[in-house]
Amino acid sequence: MGKVFKYTLIDLARNRFVLGYALLMLALSQGLFLLEDDPMKAMLSLVQVVLALVPLIALVFTVVYLYDIQEFTQLLAVQPIARQSILGGQLLALATALLVAQGFGLGLPLLVHAPGPSALMLSLSGSALVLVFAALGALIALRQREKARGVGMALVLWLGFVLVYDAMLMWLMFTTSDYPVEPFVVPLAALNPIDLARILVMLEIDLAAMMGYSGAVYKSFFGSAAGMAMAGAILISWVLMPTWGAFRVFRKKDL
Repeated sequence: MGKVFKYTLIDLARNRFVLGYALLMLALSQGLFLLEDDPMKAMLSLVQVVLALVPLIALVFTVVYLYDIQEFTQLLAVQPIARQSILGGQLLALATALLVAQGFGLGLPLLVHAPGPSALMLSLSGSALVLVFAALGALIALRQREKARGVGMALVLWLGFVLVYDAMLMWLMFTTSDYPVEPFVVPLAALNPIDLARILVMLEIDLAAMMGYSGAVYKSFFGSAAGMAMAGAILISWVLMPTWGAFRVFRKKDL
């Protein structure tokens, strides 16, 4: 597993997309901080960029990259190497490369312009989204043999989390406005890792009041230490479950 991780990471270090991702995040982050006099306003804009862009890049890049190294994976599979070591090394290298690129492009401007708990929460939430969507991308790539179909499924999944989920949530809250929202708002937040990351960042920046009545519910539940721990556990489960599914598919996959 260590050798697979090493050679995959070397290959990723030469990948122009990873470098481009780091430079893109750096340009966006630095540009927003330079355009806004108030670092907090720049961070609010950066939150929206991170929550939309990071999942898309992590998801699509993971899917495309695993298809591109399929021949190398087949070569490794005929060697006396356990399949879990092959996939484990590849996924660990992918996660490491994306996290390093994001740390350079996002973490460095935050550290320079807006150091503090809010910046730390945004960095941690962005890193969690990288891991979640890299795991989902691996599961999609291993389940679908055709690259075009895999990329299409990745885009549909991203659109579902970013657009469709919010639209359905707003419709549900509107149609049930005569009833208390507490019983279902928190469980629904757990169904979308992007929404969960948004809630954690907004609560840290103390903008729950801008989220309406549901924001008050989120603050009362996730605002405590126990609530933050539960939110972290939910995000971890979003990483572990697709990863477990990917390993399960890879062990049975006919290469």
